[in-house]
Amino acid sequence: EVRQEKLAAWDPVDLLIPEWRYLQKPALFPQQQNSSGLMVTEMQRDTHLHPRISRVIAVNKMKKANVVLGFTRLDDMDRVNDLVSRLVKLTRNGKPTWAPATEDRGEGIFLQLDLDAVVKWEQSILSTPLWGAYRSAHRRNFERRFSETAKNVDPDLRLPAPRYWLLHTFSHTLIREMAMSSGYGAASLTERIYGWTSTPQREAAAGLLICTTASDSEGTLGGLVALSEPKRLHGLVVSALRRASRCSSDPVCATRTPSDPEDFLHGASCHCCSFASETSCERANRFLDRRFLLNLPTATGVSVPGFFGSLDAL
Repeated sequence: EVRQEKLAAWDPVDLLIPEWRYLQKPALFPQQQNSSGLMVTEMQRDTHLHPRISRVIAVNKMKKANVVLGFTRLDDMDRVNDLVSRLVKLTRNGKPTWAPATEDRGEGIFLQLDLDAVVKWEQSILSTPLWGAYRSAHRRNFERRFSETAKNVDPDLRLPAPRYWLLHTFSHTLIREMAMSSGYGAASLTERIYGWTSTPQREAAAGLLICTTASDSEGTLGGLVALSEPKRLHGLVVSALRRASRCSSDPVCATRTPSDPEDFLHGASCHCCSFASETSCERANRFLDRRFLLNLPTATGVSVPGFFGSLDAL
């Protein structure tokens, strides 16, 4: 019964909580090394790196296991909680004795934002007309694209907090920039977003991991983790944010805001500026807006404070 209760209340974020907690304890880093396939190094921040990026961690080696346990046909796993009842198992009778899996190795860079600054910025976003427009668009999107299985779910509970939009957009801009310096194609880089508010079961998080993994030697070349060096990372972040400040589709892109009957979940974001390939993005290019990164010229009534401020502050 206890197991069934845990399965019913399972949230995909639960998979990320142990990773986030481990990354908060640098004293544990030397204990891992090669025995677990994980090697992590706390990097020194460049003195000129934006102060709202509080920590930089180089993931020199990492190992990722991908296992196929089942599939769904109708609703996204990350937006409806009754996963157990909707997941089609691989076998008709009982639990499978084995499941297809791959074990990939690679490298990555973890960036953590200042949690206090994120909380303060997030509170200023929640009361803006832009966030209200996204809440309404998400509700319309949820009601139109989900089956009867999800009809009793409150769409607001599935809308990621503003900090997730911030981290997600920042991750996409970094992926585009890193692809030009690391030696990997943009489609080979993937993101892992740690962005949730505090609850009784978990502490708040605001960080992102950009990594590349492969079943062959491609994930061990070192080109990505080399970008975590203080001076290189500072230049990369500045360049990425400057590119995010403009788009060839502006001013249409910079002022895009959903209104009834529209239900898209990307505002100031498009293929020209911040969309990523399907293999890179964990949310299918949803929950993106460059206005959460920087103070951009925008339509009257939908302007919001960018987390990193203006370009002059970079």
